Amino acid sequence: MILLAQTLIFLAALAGIVAGAMGGLYFAGGALNRARPSKFRLWRAIYAALCLCGIVAAAGLGFVGIATIMYFASR
Repeated sequence: MILLAQTLIFLAALAGIVAGAMGGLYFAGGALNRARPSKFRLWRAIYAALCLCGIVAAAGLGFVGIATIMYFASR
């Protein structure tokens, strides 16, 4: 059961990192497009920054979540 929980948390963290990276690249590309209006580029830059924050959050979830499961499994 512990191995299953660790695997699920690891896969959720990995999916969050991959989705954040893909979203960050997608929105950063739109933010760098000079042919678009400046307001459009600003919103794309904000979304790209939020995707990068999501990468950090997903990695933190995996790091803390797996350690927490290991701690409770040892008790």
